[in-house]
Amino acid sequence: MKTPAVDAHEMLDRIQDAFLALDCQGNCTYINAEASRLLSRSREEWMGRHIREMFPEASFHECYKAAMEKQQPGVYSGFFPPLQAWLYIRMHPSPDGLSIYFWDVTKEQAAMSEREGHYQSLFIHNPDAICCFDLHGNYMNANTAMEQLLGYSREELQQLSFIRLVSQGDVEKAKRHYRLAAGGTTQRYEMRVIHKDGSLVHADMINIPILVNGKVAGVYGIAKNITDRKLAEQELRKTKESLQSLVRNNADAIWIMDMEEQVVEVNETFEAMYQWSAAEVIGKELPTIPDSAKETEGEMRRRVKAGGRIVDLETIRQRRDGSLLNISATLSPILNEAGTVIGITGICRDITPRKRAEASLKARTQQLESFIENNADAILVLDLQGTILQVNPAFERIFGWRKEEMVGIHLHKLPTIPPEQEEEMKDLEASVREGHLLSGVETRRMRKDGTLLDVILTLSPIQDEKGDIDGWSASIRDITEWKKSQLLLQNTEKLSVAGQLAAGIAHEIRNPITAIKGFIQLIRSGLGEREEYFDIMVSEIERIEQILSELLLLAKPQAAKFERKDIKVLLAQVITLLDTQAILNNVEIVTQFQPGFTYISCDENQLKQVFINYIKNAIEAMPRGGRLVIQVKRLGPDQISICFIDQGVGMSEEVLAKLGQPFYTTKENGTGLGFMISKKIIENHSGEVHITSKHQHGTTIEVQLPLHQE
Repeated sequence: MKTPAVDAHEMLDRIQDAFLALDCQGNCTYINAEASRLLSRSREEWMGRHIREMFPEASFHECYKAAMEKQQPGVYSGFFPPLQAWLYIRMHPSPDGLSIYFWDVTKEQAAMSEREGHYQSLFIHNPDAICCFDLHGNYMNANTAMEQLLGYSREELQQLSFIRLVSQGDVEKAKRHYRLAAGGTTQRYEMRVIHKDGSLVHADMINIPILVNGKVAGVYGIAKNITDRKLAEQELRKTKESLQSLVRNNADAIWIMDMEEQVVEVNETFEAMYQWSAAEVIGKELPTIPDSAKETEGEMRRRVKAGGRIVDLETIRQRRDGSLLNISATLSPILNEAGTVIGITGICRDITPRKRAEASLKARTQQLESFIENNADAILVLDLQGTILQVNPAFERIFGWRKEEMVGIHLHKLPTIPPEQEEEMKDLEASVREGHLLSGVETRRMRKDGTLLDVILTLSPIQDEKGDIDGWSASIRDITEWKKSQLLLQNTEKLSVAGQLAAGIAHEIRNPITAIKGFIQLIRSGLGEREEYFDIMVSEIERIEQILSELLLLAKPQAAKFERKDIKVLLAQVITLLDTQAILNNVEIVTQFQPGFTYISCDENQLKQVFINYIKNAIEAMPRGGRLVIQVKRLGPDQISICFIDQGVGMSEEVLAKLGQPFYTTKENGTGLGFMISKKIIENHSGEVHITSKHQHGTTIEVQLPLHQE
């Protein structure tokens, strides 16, 4: 039998890590096969050798001594020239010596060096100027772009602090942002730095904290040269100052914008015309362009940026309160000394009064041409004093008076107004003079032959270019024949409905009465079992009562008692009531209730009546059994949907079209009133019923009801 030591040595030989054991003096007492391979000598050559012969590196021995003295594990990583390899070593001390595990990490070290080379290349060749500082603001490294930005070499920068290269006016700002970055917060700001030749460079700076093991060890600085942009802005400001006097004192509204179409300046006339203050528009897009004109405005600005000029353009602009102005605008480019376009100026003149006058004249002409000459209704146009200025041909045709007989007559002497309507006409006139539009006034007017006509009267005020009332028009539509036809139609409809109800009631009640009559004759003759006859007669009488009660409910529903109820609870109670019937008919009732608020305001008994009707119909529509799905879900914030989906025989389009007619039923013992009454109950609850069905493919009834709002 092998000793435990021998077994331990065999285990150490089998592990893939290199392992050796030392005594307290540092001599090798054991080395496994992997360690022997890495150190390129046999196990016998290394046994008894001192650790210095195996690993001659001085830094390794310092780590080895510390581990032995402190009796604490140690880790060492370094390059060993005799082996031409990078080793990673872990040391575990004990009172009897030291156990050492080590690995060849040359490949990993090479990969790491390659990555560092990539990072270094990215840093050196980055097009942005990049440098890194220590926590005191001293340059530690800089890339080529930073050398070009500042004019100093990398070696020169490493001898400087960044504060020495900041313009005096920006020193405090630069210090503040640097402290914040050194505290762990990325900063972005603009400042001026001093080039080696003494010139100022405008830079857009970003300071990013350098984190090492979670702690800030320094700061990255990334800079972009924005000198050209700043100089262009300064040049634009000089141009603006040269035009300031002209802009400020001009009677027309003037605005100036840069090439990014941001407003740089507006004058006082602009503020007064458009109701926007200068502070509200400077630095933003021009707010006076309505949506309908933005595309055209964009094209015009592109032409001006290309050096063109637009003169006396008549267009629409928008004030702050949303009102529109007609303006005449001139757009011109602003050029620098080199002839380059650096901005746009606009000069706007308000021509709204002129346009209103033109529009009023055009509108009045079109109104007279369209309404007076071509309208099928009788039209009169009156001035502010009530004198008739014009009548159209339709007036002549309807009332029989010629135009020459009407023009110049005052409203109060108009022969078409019957004496009993004169006071009504004065009231209508007063309302129109106050600016009210009167539409759809039913009254009576008289023809030249004395015939009275039923008419619809519309009176409209006419406004001038200032919005003041300077006249009014009257439109008269003859509805005499229409009213006669409406009355005839109503009478016909009443007769039709009465006929349907009479035929239905007669048909439904005749059969039970015939049966009762027959049994009474049988009883009188003494034939048959009288007890059985009484039962049948009672059944027929109950059927008559059922038909009459349903008709009564349809014609005059009971006063509903509305309360706040949970629709899911009502459905559960109805399902419990009908579950036995469903089981007997091999029908499975499945509920799909969406969670959430499902309270409604309802008459509980009436809704239960509706749901019982729908569920019973669904069960009866599945004579061979099937599945009835009842769904409850929200439809928006204030409505709920209850669906009854069966797998029954369905209904054809013809049956669906007749559904709801009085006494129409597809059932052998049905009255044809159940669905009609259910629909009326839902409508009394401010709801709707929708039915979809297909023959042999089932039926879906959806009830939509309003939710109860707290």
